[in-house]
Amino acid sequence: MPDWRVLIVEDDRTVASVNCRLVAKLPAFTVVGVAATAAQAQQMVVNLRPHLILLDLGLPGGNGVALLRGLRASGAPVEVIAVTAASSTAVVRAILHLGVIDYLVKPFAPERLRQALGQFLARMSALHPDRLDQTAVDSLREGGAPSHRWLPKDLTAERLKEIEQLLASAPEPLTAGEVGVATGIARVTARRYLEYLVTIEQATCESVIAGPGRPRKTYRATLRPAVGDAAPAGRADAPPAGR
Repeated sequence: MPDWRVLIVEDDRTVASVNCRLVAKLPAFTVVGVAATAAQAQQMVVNLRPHLILLDLGLPGGNGVALLRGLRASGAPVEVIAVTAASSTAVVRAILHLGVIDYLVKPFAPERLRQALGQFLARMSALHPDRLDQTAVDSLREGGAPSHRWLPKDLTAERLKEIEQLLASAPEPLTAGEVGVATGIARVTARRYLEYLVTIEQATCESVIAGPGRPRKTYRATLRPAVGDAAPAGRADAPPAGR
């Protein structure tokens, strides 16, 4: 499997650190640098030759839109995922016209970034042959093959499926504590699985007030298709949302 080099262009150190950790948790990706300005990013593209840039648009000393236009004009063979708080129609349209793989509006769930990285993998896989037939071109035009849905490294596909089946068969919504008891794992671990299922829309969460104290969170399975049986540990394959 190729080792895809990722450059993170983000002036907020906290956000950059979070994005670095998210990318580092996924196989096949390596963060090769972090740039806080457009000028630094330009130089790092030349020196580090990344395959992919996670690009914030609000940068000091030059905005990300101008940076991306410059990269496209130079012919730099790099893919881009926009990661930004900018959501005006004009900006989104300009960025999409410049051929980004995806556009993520802050704040976003970690699974949304994993989905975007899966779209990058799908595009690179489709571009592997030297020449593309019509089917391959159509796949690229439509956004590539079904993307990978990546599980965080501390979760396993087998346990995820077990918990999903438990929710689906339960007559009433379950709490993280109840799921933990039923599956033999800690409540906090059960909650990570449950929150992940909520993120990928395989479950819903509701806060229930039962007397004094903090509301209880209960989880119920949705009617969406289950996670694939054959997904290897660390990854569960599923079509991207909205496809």
